[in-house]
Amino acid sequence: MGLLLALVVGLGYWMLNPPPQRHESVAAIPTLPHLPDAPPAPRARVPPADSPNPSPVPRAVKRDTIGKPGPANIPLIQMATSLSIVPSQPAAKAGLPVSSPAYLPVQAQSEPADSKKSSVVKKMTELSPEAEAQQLFDEAQVLRRAGQTEAAIGKYRQALIRDPGMRSARLQLAGLLQDAGQFDKALLVLTTGYEQQPDDALAIAAGRMLADQGQREEALNWLKRGQAGMRPADIALMGALLSQMQRYEESARAYQRALAADPSQGGWLLGLGLALEALGRMDEARVAYRKALERGDFKPEVIDFLQKKTA
Repeated sequence: MGLLLALVVGLGYWMLNPPPQRHESVAAIPTLPHLPDAPPAPRARVPPADSPNPSPVPRAVKRDTIGKPGPANIPLIQMATSLSIVPSQPAAKAGLPVSSPAYLPVQAQSEPADSKKSSVVKKMTELSPEAEAQQLFDEAQVLRRAGQTEAAIGKYRQALIRDPGMRSARLQLAGLLQDAGQFDKALLVLTTGYEQQPDDALAIAAGRMLADQGQREEALNWLKRGQAGMRPADIALMGALLSQMQRYEESARAYQRALAADPSQGGWLLGLGLALEALGRMDEARVAYRKALERGDFKPEVIDFLQKKTA
């Protein structure tokens, strides 16, 4: 017990009073020996310029100077006195005259870029007559849809001046003139275009316009000129005109042609029945009347007529 108490007391004393640290003496560090200075290197003797056989400049001797004081033995390098860079060219042979440089050919001055650009822009802005006519036609269409009839008529006329063969412009212009009550001018627009260049659409339009005016014979003549481009409705119109002129056989054939293309038209069936009845072909007429009653949309008086014919 006493021994244990002594150890604790000793440990506490040792922790409070640690042993002094040992310091090495500065004198114990060895010093490097003093190295003698290297003798200066002898400079190379440069021979005079007029010496006949100048001795070559000795090469610099590579010496290990690490850790040795003194300037390094740097070889003498002759520097150029001029900083201008001269391209490497073969030296001219002595006795030969130096040839003068050849004259460069004078190139023709090209057209300035601005003039080229302006010419390109000018070509782009210049439209052909057909392109101008199409532009005017498009403007006229917009005006027509907006209800500006007079302005549209003017645009259509301008388009025809640029391109007289523009069929669509003639048809639209003739329709507006007819709606405005200017029948003669409208018909002249169509017939003039047909005379310049025969066209089925112009002939059919003239025939329809004449039929509206009750000029059946002239209407038939113009419709026949456009037979190659006739639609079923145009053929049925010919059947109606022929029936009014009491040409029933031709009328029946015309209605049959139209119905072969579109058999659902009740009005055409009614016209066929009338033509057949006029020819005394009652059985065929009743069949046509019955189909007309089934497929057509008629006024009450027409429906009553058909019912009596099919009873």
